[in-house]
Amino acid sequence: MSALDNSLEIPAGLKGDYQQHEDAGHTGNYTQTTTGEADGRKPWTKIQKIAFRIGFLYMLLLCIPLYTKFYEDLISLKFSKITYHDFQAIVAFWPPQIVTILSEEGVFGLLNYINLILTFGIAVVGGLIWTALDKKSTQYSKLYYWIRVLARYRLAYGMVGWGLKKAFPMQMVFPTVGMLNTPFIDMAEKKLYWSHVGVSFWYTVFLGFAEIVPGLLLLNRKTSPLGAAFAAVVTFNICIANHAYDAGVAVPAAYFAIIGIFVVWYDLPKIWNLLVRERDIQPYRYNPVFTEGWEKKLVFGIKWAFNFLFVPVAAALWAYGFFFGNNYNIPSTPGLAGTKGYYNVTEFRLNGKIVTYSPQDSVRWQDATFEGWSSLSYRTNRGAIADRMIGYSPLRVKNDKKNNQLNQVNTQDSDRLSKLKKNRDLGVTRWEVGGMAGERRYFFYNADTVNKILYLQNKNKNHQDETQVLHYSRPSAGRIVLQGINEFRDSIYVVLDCSDKRYPLVEGRQSKVRAY
Repeated sequence: MSALDNSLEIPAGLKGDYQQHEDAGHTGNYTQTTTGEADGRKPWTKIQKIAFRIGFLYMLLLCIPLYTKFYEDLISLKFSKITYHDFQAIVAFWPPQIVTILSEEGVFGLLNYINLILTFGIAVVGGLIWTALDKKSTQYSKLYYWIRVLARYRLAYGMVGWGLKKAFPMQMVFPTVGMLNTPFIDMAEKKLYWSHVGVSFWYTVFLGFAEIVPGLLLLNRKTSPLGAAFAAVVTFNICIANHAYDAGVAVPAAYFAIIGIFVVWYDLPKIWNLLVRERDIQPYRYNPVFTEGWEKKLVFGIKWAFNFLFVPVAAALWAYGFFFGNNYNIPSTPGLAGTKGYYNVTEFRLNGKIVTYSPQDSVRWQDATFEGWSSLSYRTNRGAIADRMIGYSPLRVKNDKKNNQLNQVNTQDSDRLSKLKKNRDLGVTRWEVGGMAGERRYFFYNADTVNKILYLQNKNKNHQDETQVLHYSRPSAGRIVLQGINEFRDSIYVVLDCSDKRYPLVEGRQSKVRAY
């Protein structure tokens, strides 16, 4: 039985083999690795050529960004200020956006795939026109090689880029104190899913490497079939999870799965014949031959320059962001030392009058939380306009006919603010606030530790005009007293007492369990 050649070969689907001398402009070799009945010189059938033309155009449309803003942003990049956000924007471009359907089904349902379908329709029309115009070609081995190279690297860099977000856990982060004190019913499905994963640090890292490893395998021609198969399986699973939890990025995941299937399809028939049907296989491979020295240097330079940029440099930037306070979901301004935790509201005064606890009161705080960074949240019986974005994808909002902008472009401004040397924390709001209904309100605070004043601004994009100025004092380690002017320009006096609250979700994930 012959061994399987993992190099680039024509699959059974395009099995027709080759006529080297009929490929116009040919600069490559075909190598027969085993002996057998096929002589490798038969031209492709008509159906095989039509299928290739459609597949070629479809992959070309999917793997090349077709909107001008991508190139405008690329040209405007300043390498002295480049961040992992910039690398992510390069690898995370979407397939062609021909139409936008601003509806529930258009963002979360089957109509979400309309652009992938329309792009395929364009490829079919283009393939038929190509067929009508090209009557001479007997096979497309050279084009098939190069379109697989394009698809392979497109998928490789995308998998590495998305995987780094989890390998350095910044996508699915540990739930905040405010989130741990929000009822499940008030959290969007994606919020629940990401929070539950984020509790386990090492599981999140594992998910990251489940995407990075296929990407690295795709960078090598011999291991690319295995990498493409892994990538297709992983991204299809991500696609299903996005539908289950309304996470909003099912289309990019399906898009990667399609590219992975295209790459691995080349080798599937031979794998099936060799391992399942136990037959000898006669794989052929096409390799371009570069005869000029400058050609070899150019190919080598382009390949390793891009690999270096998109793997070690991108990984270094993600590592720097993770370890040095540039987490795109977590603010970086330190909070008041020793204040992180959950607080009961022991006393509340409004304009000098004591207000007793009532779950129906729309002004009195019911509880409060401080984070490790400069965020203060409190719960009161007053609803807010929900921030519809969670991370980088929209929140499902039913029966909302007035606000149909489900796909928003600017989801976070932290990177832009950071480059302008402004406080990035007001741009890092979506993870804390996005997808949170109910009664908890989140404020960023700027602390004047000399005069003991907190300057607060609502983190919700829909309520960013709400500000407060509160003086603080700490009579004891577990007590904080706030007094000043709230967002309604009323005078408030609040006494907060820290509670040693325990969270089963956190303890269950982080404690050792003995199984009998």
